[in-house]
Amino acid sequence: LKQGLLPLPGSAPLRLPSPSARVKTGLVGLRWRMRLLLVVTACLALGSVVAEEVEFQDTPLLSSLWEATSKSDNDAIDRLLDSSEYAVTARASDGRGLAWWAFEFQNTYALGAIYAFGGDIENPSEDLQGMSAIQMCVENPDCDKDALIKKATSASEDIRKRKEQRAEEQRSREEADFDVGSDDEDIGDDEF
Repeated sequence: LKQGLLPLPGSAPLRLPSPSARVKTGLVGLRWRMRLLLVVTACLALGSVVAEEVEFQDTPLLSSLWEATSKSDNDAIDRLLDSSEYAVTARASDGRGLAWWAFEFQNTYALGAIYAFGGDIENPSEDLQGMSAIQMCVENPDCDKDALIKKATSASEDIRKRKEQRAEEQRSREEADFDVGSDDEDIGDDEF
């Protein structure tokens, strides 16, 4: 650090004394550590805000999720959500994602799957037009938000159980693939 200048977001630079002056004034101790902790905490907090920001981008995964949701293709929804941990929260270039489409098409299975995969259908995040996912239903006179959420909530437990069952089957297949040929014969080091 050049003469101890540490800029903090939204404030004037913090001027720290030179190393020899810190020793003379006792700033090597607790006060110096507290200032350093403050700077590190501010940097980490700023970094976590940036890390939570979701990029809006059209992808084949999102196109497939839109299609599966619009056609009520529950098997496809399961496969797509199983394929990516980000599928539930991914957003297309218009800022919409699975929750918006599930409310738009009143797809209780997709809404239940969002719950089952750890998502939140009542998240207040907005698309580029300023609408939250739940507003897709609220603004539609043919959509009964409370009934839709109630059905989705009750369906989510069954969806979660089937998700866990698929994950266990996948682990078993991977273990079986790994163990193929291991029981056939012992191969010694000298046989290579």
